[in-house]
Amino acid sequence: MNPTQVQTCRIDRVRPRLQHRGMFADDFSSRQALADLERAAGGDPLADDTSAAFDRAALPDRVWAATASLLWQAMAGGRRDPFLEDIWDQWQAELLAAPAPIRAALMNGFQRLRDLGLLEERCKPLPDHRVTHPRSSVDAALKTIARAMTLPEMDHIARADYGMDVARHRDALVALLADPDVAYPPGEFWYPAEVVELVAHVPKSTGYIPCMAIVLLDALRTGDMQDNATFRLQGQWAELFALPQRARDSFLAAYRHLYETDILGSPNLPKTFTLPWVENIGPAPAKSDRRKR
Repeated sequence: MNPTQVQTCRIDRVRPRLQHRGMFADDFSSRQALADLERAAGGDPLADDTSAAFDRAALPDRVWAATASLLWQAMAGGRRDPFLEDIWDQWQAELLAAPAPIRAALMNGFQRLRDLGLLEERCKPLPDHRVTHPRSSVDAALKTIARAMTLPEMDHIARADYGMDVARHRDALVALLADPDVAYPPGEFWYPAEVVELVAHVPKSTGYIPCMAIVLLDALRTGDMQDNATFRLQGQWAELFALPQRARDSFLAAYRHLYETDILGSPNLPKTFTLPWVENIGPAPAKSDRRKR
């Protein structure tokens, strides 16, 4: 089969193979990789002429879209495509020059095919090439949200453990927000983590947004060792999209980073759910300390 014939594989042929080879369809990482590749391909990875992936005269965006289509087709069909190994060997520099969301989609596509045994071991992207937003950018956005906690929110959060140890939890919250990394003290697993996690469990509760930011910061730092971030995504994925834009986009960017660094794993989520692309997660314009209000 030559490169231009790859596009003749229609979706009604791909889907039965995808269902039969369930490992390529049912885990979250594969669904997310496919969704991102579909976006990178321009919306329909079966409609594009994939010959641009092999054309040195093609415009870069055509190369990126064609490569995304080939990756999508190989993953959806659960089959090896030797053309992808040629692309990996010859076009890496061009693929890495793509805008961050597209570059990450392509690199995670190569990585997922490799993980599934559908690509040679040598086709291994570097970890940084698989990440849409640098960890420092995600951390900065989450810290800004956490430190916007108001005094009424802090008072409510400190009382979340049935009103136990309110003063100690409140003092621990003050210390946490003053810490440069907004990180729990080493070896401390209760003050204020217990009340932060309790509030972050209820999306409409007072202080939910800064608490969720703290939970995600801890997950990025520890590799979500306690599954706190994963657990909340499983139970709150719909509510995340209803949050104010800055919090929503920052939280979704954090979850994407967890996915792209292989921390998120295979959460129990609806098969229709995938993380969207989020491009702008910078901090809001500087304001006075809201905790003084």
